[in-house]
Amino acid sequence: MLTESEIQPKQLDIRKYLTTVLRRKWIIIAFLVISGTYSTYKELTKIPYYTASTQVIITQNIPKGLSFQAFSFEGNNNSSFITNERILRSRLLAQKVLSTMDYKDSPEFNPVKKANIFSIKELTRGNSSPTAKKTEPGKESQEPETPVKYDVDDALINNYLSKLTVQMTVNSDIVSISFTGNHPETLAKMCNMHAKKFIETHLELRFAASQDAVKWLQDQLVDKKLKVEEAEEALLLYKEKQNIVGLGETAGIIEQKLEGLKSNLTEIKIKKIQMKALSDQIKQYSKDPTLTKLIPEIVESNSINSLKIKYSDLQANKTMLSDKYGEKHPNIANIDLQLKEVENRIKLETLNIITKVETDYNILLANEESYEKAYEEQSLVAHDLNRKITVYRRLQREADSERAFYDILLKRMKESNIAGDLQTSNVSILDPAMVPRTPIGASRNSQIMKGVMIGLALGIGLAFFLDYLDNTVKSTEDVENYLGVTLLGLVERAKQSKENKDANLELMASEAPKSVFSETIRNIRTGIMLSTTDTPHKSLLITSTKQGEGKSFIAANLAITFAQTGKKTLLVDTDFRKPRQHKIFGIDLKPGLSNHFIGEIDYESIIKHVNIPHLSVITCGLIPPNPSELLGSHSMEKFCDNVRNRFDIIIFDTPPTMTVTDAVVLSRIVDGVVFVIKSGQTPKELTRRALLQYKNSKSDLLGIILNLVDVSKGGYYSYYYSHYYKYGYGDEPPKEKRKREKREKKEISV
Repeated sequence: MLTESEIQPKQLDIRKYLTTVLRRKWIIIAFLVISGTYSTYKELTKIPYYTASTQVIITQNIPKGLSFQAFSFEGNNNSSFITNERILRSRLLAQKVLSTMDYKDSPEFNPVKKANIFSIKELTRGNSSPTAKKTEPGKESQEPETPVKYDVDDALINNYLSKLTVQMTVNSDIVSISFTGNHPETLAKMCNMHAKKFIETHLELRFAASQDAVKWLQDQLVDKKLKVEEAEEALLLYKEKQNIVGLGETAGIIEQKLEGLKSNLTEIKIKKIQMKALSDQIKQYSKDPTLTKLIPEIVESNSINSLKIKYSDLQANKTMLSDKYGEKHPNIANIDLQLKEVENRIKLETLNIITKVETDYNILLANEESYEKAYEEQSLVAHDLNRKITVYRRLQREADSERAFYDILLKRMKESNIAGDLQTSNVSILDPAMVPRTPIGASRNSQIMKGVMIGLALGIGLAFFLDYLDNTVKSTEDVENYLGVTLLGLVERAKQSKENKDANLELMASEAPKSVFSETIRNIRTGIMLSTTDTPHKSLLITSTKQGEGKSFIAANLAITFAQTGKKTLLVDTDFRKPRQHKIFGIDLKPGLSNHFIGEIDYESIIKHVNIPHLSVITCGLIPPNPSELLGSHSMEKFCDNVRNRFDIIIFDTPPTMTVTDAVVLSRIVDGVVFVIKSGQTPKELTRRALLQYKNSKSDLLGIILNLVDVSKGGYYSYYYSHYYKYGYGDEPPKEKRKREKREKKEISV
């Protein structure tokens, strides 16, 4: 037996899922049938819906020659679509359509009779369709010259608008108008009439807008004309009052004078600065005569420079004569006189230059003052003229502005009159509506198939959910993978056949030895015998997890199969709580094992022989008050030793493990333990805890027998049992054979 840590669930393979589907196939079939029936009923009784569509094109350009757009519906693509969509969805347009055509008594706006599910036409709808009819423009509603007006209420308008869908084609000026309802021909007429009335409404709104614009423009023209006259009169009065004649020429002359004065004044100021610097220098150098000659005007004077050259020449002659003839030479005196005369002339020229500089400076100051005065006077004249020009130009602008606005309004009014008379629209029908051929949505067959698939999915989902909630031991995988114990065999519920009508089901191994059940028990017997070859198990303990799992039934038939091999077999009923072996074999309950333990009778006397060769039975006898102590006593060990010496196989039928501890106590003195589990009834965790008790008591757990297996659920069970028939054990009834072959064919295809 595996350890507790090793007893863990393992991952299921695909066969496990297929087994689950086969085991709960009736749930899946039920969901499949219910969903298929419901889907079929809903589709057959569903009222079909159709959609008729017409396309109109709304151009963004206004009629050529018109530039006035105040009353047009055109703008950018987005705003234009929103505007036209609101018009298409307006109650006004719906009222126009409904009042023109008598839709009030139309079946489209009255309750529709449900489809007849027994009608052949209804059954075939969706697979065949009537021939498409195209409604010609203008022909869909042959109206008289004087159309009849029908009463329209709010409920009818709301119903009409609920069927309407407006959609714009991306990156184009095409708008699709669609109506959805139950009557194709009526829907097509509604589409075409809606488009026609939309064009008429568009023209009406354009005309109304143009008339409103003309009226507004006329009012504005009268007011503007008065303002133009007032502005021009004000300009004329101001011109006369200010004596303005040739305002532009006068302004030019004044500006030229002002500019000339400004230029001269600037020039005088520059010279004044230069003369002021020179005058200041002369005044500074006049204090020292030696510095006077450094004055720029004196340095640059030609007359002074000529006198200085002459003076130098005289000095040179004097020096030459003095060196040659001495100081007393008569020519030297003459030269001195000439030198004195030249020197005086230099001083006179210097004084004249200084005086001239001062005089020029004073003249510049006087000129500067006069020019500044003249410039100020001319500036006042210019400023006054500028004020007059400013006022004049403002009045002129007002007059020009009023005149220009007046001209624009006059032009717009003329265009409005033309637009109002122009009966053209930028909306036209591109594709009239056709009578729809098929209903909208998926076809009837696909919807039914969808419902069937949903039912199948729900059924499979519920099957797996129930299987997930089912925590019982029911398959070989549960025994070997989860419990970690060897599976000795699968036992089907014992059933009577035609050949064994009178057979006792409790003793099938004896009364129907060729049945599948008997062969299964023999197979389990062989597994127990081969579980060890060195020291054969002589004493076996048969137990279960809880009551009602068939352990006593299995113990009795297992004992029969051991006896059939010729071995002396003893079946001991140690279930002191609810003994059954005496009922199975039809023998007396007393005396039995408990009577022997209390010393009333020896063990030889309690051995009862039955009608089956080599098989003996010991009943439990008197039911004691302390079964656990009795089974764990020295007397029980001594009894086991005695029967081991006399019999080849001893089988103990014990109470359920999780009910009392009798089986665990007795398991310490037997050679092996065989566990019986009822398929699909015993919880896995409860069974696992029961098995752990034998592990803790160091008992030898030989394996598990899965009892009361339902072979009809298919999977491994069917495969397990079918091979007995094929091998030739017993005669398989024809009905059972047909069922088995059908199951095997289905399993092979899976």
